[in-house]
Amino acid sequence: MYGGADRPVQMTGGEIRRRIVDITRLRLAGDLDRLMEYFSPTVVVHYNCTKEGLFSPGVLNGREEFRANLRLTEENYQGVDGEIVDILVENDLSAVRWRTHWRHRGAGLVYPLEMAYFLRWRGSFVVEMHEFLDIPGAVTLGRGGLGHFDDMLNPHPPGLSREEIASRMTELADFPTPMGMDLAATRKYFSPDVVCEFIGNRERFPYAGRHVGVEALTNIVRTIATEFEQFNCGLSDILIDGGRAACRRTVEVRHRGTGRHGLVELAEFLKIENGLIVEMIEYRDSVTILEMQGEMDGR
Repeated sequence: MYGGADRPVQMTGGEIRRRIVDITRLRLAGDLDRLMEYFSPTVVVHYNCTKEGLFSPGVLNGREEFRANLRLTEENYQGVDGEIVDILVENDLSAVRWRTHWRHRGAGLVYPLEMAYFLRWRGSFVVEMHEFLDIPGAVTLGRGGLGHFDDMLNPHPPGLSREEIASRMTELADFPTPMGMDLAATRKYFSPDVVCEFIGNRERFPYAGRHVGVEALTNIVRTIATEFEQFNCGLSDILIDGGRAACRRTVEVRHRGTGRHGLVELAEFLKIENGLIVEMIEYRDSVTILEMQGEMDGR
């Protein structure tokens, strides 16, 4: 379902943003009872892009099942700190990116996590949540930076209408062949100096990390195509907030080596300036990809 461009909600964008800040704060503090006050009794929670053994992937139905899963997590991990990186709101749909650290209560080890939520609101409650998370690798220095705080306060104009942004996102997500993203469209719609970050660890995904330039991006598209055939791509959500956009999409994938199939969920956050995409951050369902690669066998 596409973003809420035509569906009114009871809360303003500012009220939704304040609630998102509260949700992240309460989650880190482990205050689950107060956290649950923001979620509908019938909320549906989808976990994606997670490492087995850290957080459980899958779908949870209802607030009590959601609470029970969080309690299990709290028994093993304690929130250390967190920083909201971005919040987008469009009517009943919102998306947030945040960086966190979690300490394992037994081993004492601290894990960094890059996290993203897509939240659908009804009235004043979250009725559906898609969570994406992964353990990031080290950022290579000297490879360009993502947007700064000044850019958030004084953003450059996107140079495109909402309809134009949505149309371009749809075109980029509609792969014309099993080889993946259309390279001509990529060069057309992305800035020559685009900064891309694929959330994850390079020990598991060689292309994970930060890359600069549209040619680096097209090389990654080619690399993925050598390993995977990609079919039946579809956008599940699009939300556009000024010159920033976020989407969820699914891709049916077959690994060329193992022959295994899987349905991969992805989430992308884009920044558009003067008609071009200047920044892209991507999360993916890493467990499904690792299963297709045969790296989860025996676990």
